[in-house]
Amino acid sequence: MHITGGRSFSELFPTFSHIFSDFAVNHKSKSSGQSTIILSSDNGQKDLTKCIQTQIHRYNMFVETLRNAADFDKEDVSQKKSHHNCRRFFKIKSRRPEVTSIIKNAFSDSLLSSWSADLDGSSQLWNLQWTWGLPKESDFEHLLVFQKVSRFRGTRGLTRKDLLKKNIQRFALVFSAPAAGLDEKSNDSFNIMPLTYALPHEYNSFVSGYSSIQKLCGVKSMNYWIIKPIGMSRGRGISVVSDIDEVSYSQPIVIQRYISDPFLFLGFKFDLRLYVLVTSFAPIEAFIYKEGLARFGSRSYSSRLESLRDNRIHLTNSSIQKEFNGDIDRSHPAYLAGSNGADSKVAISWLWKRLDEIGIDTDSLWEKIIEVCVTALAASGSDIQNQPNSFELFGFDVMFDQQLKCWLIEVNSSPSLTCDSPLDIRVKGGLIRDTIALVNPPTFDRKALEDVCKRRLTQRKTAWNASSIDVLEQDLSEIHVGQIPRKYGEMPGKVGNFQRIAPGSPSFDRLEVLLNLQTSQQSNKMNKRHR
Repeated sequence: MHITGGRSFSELFPTFSHIFSDFAVNHKSKSSGQSTIILSSDNGQKDLTKCIQTQIHRYNMFVETLRNAADFDKEDVSQKKSHHNCRRFFKIKSRRPEVTSIIKNAFSDSLLSSWSADLDGSSQLWNLQWTWGLPKESDFEHLLVFQKVSRFRGTRGLTRKDLLKKNIQRFALVFSAPAAGLDEKSNDSFNIMPLTYALPHEYNSFVSGYSSIQKLCGVKSMNYWIIKPIGMSRGRGISVVSDIDEVSYSQPIVIQRYISDPFLFLGFKFDLRLYVLVTSFAPIEAFIYKEGLARFGSRSYSSRLESLRDNRIHLTNSSIQKEFNGDIDRSHPAYLAGSNGADSKVAISWLWKRLDEIGIDTDSLWEKIIEVCVTALAASGSDIQNQPNSFELFGFDVMFDQQLKCWLIEVNSSPSLTCDSPLDIRVKGGLIRDTIALVNPPTFDRKALEDVCKRRLTQRKTAWNASSIDVLEQDLSEIHVGQIPRKYGEMPGKVGNFQRIAPGSPSFDRLEVLLNLQTSQQSNKMNKRHR
């Protein structure tokens, strides 16, 4: 049996079928992250045959592609010792030039110099595919579980404003103090989004909420709301209103209570664009990038009613502020930040340093951010199936109020990778390089894979997972060149500027305790009913 560092390949791949994504059941155990395989039926055996045949076909296409390549060195790639069989290839699937550019630049870095661009993608034997659009289900057919794709399917519950709001409300209801026996402080930790309604079907609830605030705070209070079209991004269609008569919903919208007492820096309102890399759902594994962008309004903040229409003050989205960059003067944080600022943005690391200097506990702010991110992932992640090939960067937008409470504004899929300044290049370029290095799809020997597939296809006794563990270990060792892939929960070899937030962070551990408590209480209630 081939064992590396006390581990064996069969821990990750108990049967040969486990290397194929088609056979991974869309649920993994929370403790081990191990998947199970369904292969008892005749259909299962036919599906395995199809997977094996597909890999043999893809290898033949891979060989043909390399032979036809202009820069091919004429080495016979079909031979076992050909170094081409173990090269790591990346594929970019995007029509957006800014995406293609930043991904290619990342792979040209010395840290990732061992990678090669996929020649035409027809063989489907790449190691990593970076895609901008949402992949089709067919894009995942017959992939190997260690081939990585930069998108998850089925994440609308996290990235659509109306569904995110519903998931968080449902999550908070499950863990409400009366139901879960939590103290008020613990219960408040689930209150992470401003009051939010999805219109038109929650219009009556919105009117009730609006009226209650008006009565509670007085007619002259700042009863401001921000309107956001559902399913749109980059600031399109956003507006701030104070009068209920201004609320129009000819199309589905989310209307959210405006944070009218934002925490200001040098008199300017700002939010934070943070990047969270998720490498697994069901169970959750996630990392937060320690650098990001603080996005400011281009004019100093005012809560006066007459300023409400001034997007320069109230809307911090970079796409909106871009047209006002010429209005920025020498008092603006982006100007004062020098090389750490550009347009209306500054690096979060620079902002943290300035806040430390005025006595703000930024370690505490960071922990609050992590807690918000983990809660959002847990609230929405329960509806997202395990997808062994997938990883994804999400853009989390958060804001602090004057009491330094952290509020989640929204979560973005495919956050903008546009680089309009050296600051963008530094932050986003480093983000992509560190993401690729952390995900680190393993090297695999394509020729060894073909040889094993051919043997298992012709020797039917071993084609249906009937081989001994020793044979399985030997096959997997040859395919993986002796290197056992990382499993769920293990710390990646290179994390760069990322910090793991799930599992293992204090915020995630606290959440797990509550989840286990709730599960235990539900179990006890069911047991009492059956007595």
